[in-house]
Amino acid sequence: MLLLENWSAESTTSFVEKCFQQNSFQEIKMAFKDRLKELRKQQGWTQDELGEKIGVHGRHVGKYEIGKAMPKASTLIRIAELFDTSLDYLLLESSPSRSDSKIQDQSLLNAFEKVDKMDDHNREIIAALLDAFIKKYEIENMLLKTPAKS
Repeated sequence: MLLLENWSAESTTSFVEKCFQQNSFQEIKMAFKDRLKELRKQQGWTQDELGEKIGVHGRHVGKYEIGKAMPKASTLIRIAELFDTSLDYLLLESSPSRSDSKIQDQSLLNAFEKVDKMDDHNREIIAALLDAFIKKYEIENMLLKTPAKS
């Protein structure tokens, strides 16, 4: 999601300014700690496992998750890349692209975002496949709930 080759000191400055225009540092920490813990748990990782993946000790991840510390910008970028999400989503309470969604499964959200970027033909095919699978699932559930006649 985040293209590092386009990332610059100006990008960092404007992003930080945007964060602080919308939220206080305390609000940013609160949003981040909750999002990080949620994303880590969705993957089934321990704090140590996440720390290893982003290049910090598990104790640091624990401090991030309770709001005692914030990671450096480079670590934030690694976290966003690891979870295939945006820095906005990680840091800002009011991220419209993710927080308004009722879908809780981050990998499912990511998949739908990728589908959304496809051409119309491929999106229609995927929508048809999903519809067929959902109908199959609903029919199977109805059959399981219907008592057998003797």
